[in-house]
Amino acid sequence: MWLYPYQLYTRAIHISKINGLENILLSIDETKYNNMFGYYNEIKYLFTVEGLTEQIIKINACDDTKISLCIPTKNRFDDFLTRYLDEYVKYLQNGIIDEIVICDETGDDYSKIIAKYGSLINNDNKFKVYQNNEVLGVFKNKLKVCSLAKNDFIALIDSDNFADEDYFKTAKSYIEKNNLQPSNNFILAPSHAKPNFDYTKYNNVLVNKENMKHLFHDMTFQCCMNTGNYILNKSFVGSIKYNDSIMKQISACDVLYFNLLAFQQISSLTLHVVPNLHYTRVVHDDSEYLKTNHLCAEYRDNVIIPKFYNL
Repeated sequence: MWLYPYQLYTRAIHISKINGLENILLSIDETKYNNMFGYYNEIKYLFTVEGLTEQIIKINACDDTKISLCIPTKNRFDDFLTRYLDEYVKYLQNGIIDEIVICDETGDDYSKIIAKYGSLINNDNKFKVYQNNEVLGVFKNKLKVCSLAKNDFIALIDSDNFADEDYFKTAKSYIEKNNLQPSNNFILAPSHAKPNFDYTKYNNVLVNKENMKHLFHDMTFQCCMNTGNYILNKSFVGSIKYNDSIMKQISACDVLYFNLLAFQQISSLTLHVVPNLHYTRVVHDDSEYLKTNHLCAEYRDNVIIPKFYNL
């Protein structure tokens, strides 16, 4: 067992290919060299005694609870993921998260992620990116990316939103403090989708079938049930059965529909609104919600929402 995962920062060459090393080095152009040198300056402290000690302590501090960061995406690299993934890779390297899994709908984000992070992806089985054979839609792409995670605990984060390291540390702490197990059926909901969606009045509330209809009268709670970016346990997510014929009607309320199905089908399910579990929610013109809400509003209001009162 390795004390520290240096495979994240190094590249191995089999002895049979050593004669090709010169060609490999000559193929590195100035841009690649400058990027590599800049990255070296960021990580070189890890090869000192102090740096190694600091990182081992960080990794082992939260080593018991391993979280897979799952990101469904479609045309989000240029505006969002090119910045967010730089941070998420650091979290991976520091042991804050244990895995990054991305499912791209069209291949555009896939090719750009491979171009920027290819060496890391090729050398580390904890950073995985997939291209779907067809456009699945928001709801099914989320289920797919979760299914590809190797860990029991999943952070399902939209590609246009950002969760900083405190989000993952808070989630781990809450799981461990409350002794939540992979066999438990739970959703950990953020108490604040910064800057505009504040659900802190529900801090420490455990939502179940029995109290759902009372809470659902509050529009703030309804909003909390549709903003997502949750921590989930993989086992129950993979068991959800859904109506494939209504995907276009629920694209703006896919999280609300998921929650309805989850509470209908999983009798023991609880949703926890977790204090200090925060992420940054970005509203923009290409938002799926803004583009499709007018198509989904009638189905949401007349079909989905009434069912929450009759769980």
